[in-house]
Amino acid sequence: MNATVQGPLGAKQEVVTQEALLFQAAERLSKIRQGWIGIHLHLSQLRPYNRQDAHLRIALRMFDPLVNGHRSQLFLLTNSDIVLLCRDVPLRDLDELVYKLRALFAKDPLTFSDSGDGRDRFCTWYELAEDYEAFFAMAREMDEEARRRMRQQQPEGASLPPLEPKRLGELLHQLGTIDVSPFVRRQAAIDIATGSHAGVIFQEFFFSVADLQRAVAPDTGLLGNRWLFQHMSETLDRRMLGVLSDLKLKSLPPAASVNLNVGTTINPSFKEFVAAIEKRVKLIVEVQLIDVFSDLGAFFFARDWLQERGHRVLLDGLNPLSLQFSDITQYGADLVKLNWSPDYTEGGTGEEVQEGLLRFGLDKAILARCDSESAIRWGMETGITKFQGRYVDAMLAAYTMAGCPQGKPLGCTLGQCISRRGVLSGAPRAECGDLTRLDAFPRMQAPRR
Repeated sequence: MNATVQGPLGAKQEVVTQEALLFQAAERLSKIRQGWIGIHLHLSQLRPYNRQDAHLRIALRMFDPLVNGHRSQLFLLTNSDIVLLCRDVPLRDLDELVYKLRALFAKDPLTFSDSGDGRDRFCTWYELAEDYEAFFAMAREMDEEARRRMRQQQPEGASLPPLEPKRLGELLHQLGTIDVSPFVRRQAAIDIATGSHAGVIFQEFFFSVADLQRAVAPDTGLLGNRWLFQHMSETLDRRMLGVLSDLKLKSLPPAASVNLNVGTTINPSFKEFVAAIEKRVKLIVEVQLIDVFSDLGAFFFARDWLQERGHRVLLDGLNPLSLQFSDITQYGADLVKLNWSPDYTEGGTGEEVQEGLLRFGLDKAILARCDSESAIRWGMETGITKFQGRYVDAMLAAYTMAGCPQGKPLGCTLGQCISRRGVLSGAPRAECGDLTRLDAFPRMQAPRR
């Protein structure tokens, strides 16, 4: 039951989805149903900020004792649902697992809302000896839905096969031989101070995965296998350090920020990089909170070493769930970053976020992915003063264009200026007639509180 799609040259290729594997397992169990239990967790119905990759990774890790110690199969479906198939597992262990998962997402309405007919909207249990037909129908429906989603995402049937180990090896070799600077993007964060002006506090440097894929892997979905892409990101970390070591900008930012894996920060090459770059600019090393969990010892070692040298550490990837279940003060970071969501304006979610940030310090919080004025407005009303996102990019580009002597004769648009400010090399930057002005960091009039 594999999904078949057209490859880049018209050759048919099979893309094996988790839904297809689940359906195959359901078919195999038709003759041996006794003792098997299926548990379907409807995580696709969670609010968007509760079903990000970081949350799913936490949820998946909670299944490790069962999968490793019993006859079990785990399926992470493409819609973010999780299905567990197991046999001869004590019911108390399963009950405890579901209870912990329910507690993990306790603030989401899905965990306590009533469907009106007595069904549990968070989790469905199947005892296959009695409920096999219902389980088989669910597995078939999930498989059909996955196929429909793939067709909708790629209307011409050109779905890309996910990253595989052999292809990963080829890409890692290729990344070591090419100039990656055209794929690096930069985005500033600003601080709306208590005075009348707002200024840039750092520029974050990161890879555009979409552009990288188009250039080096047009036949492969780099994000199709999140675990292999995580391994690939370690190589991207090293290439990013090389780019930062040779920054060719007319003006350097007050600080350069880069998002790294924890493992990269304890590599000897990273220490060599820091020793070289700190002569030019201070660093902010951003680490994903979920990555910190994977190796606390390495994180604390890197944090202390960086802070002793006058650099800062930023915890990235915060959300209402992590603020609820993790005491972010215990990690000793200098800054934290929270991604904006319109959900913060609904119900008590915004109050929960504010309460979680207050424990750390609102003056150390950055609201990222601010794509609209409403995001800035919510942040300011909450007490946040630091912002990052496309709306901030537009503000900075508008100030850059104001009075630009080259802008009028060249007929530059705001979109072009935003694009040029966001790259390190390539055609967009080369088209600018005033690189000194382009790389500058204007002081802006701060919005009124």
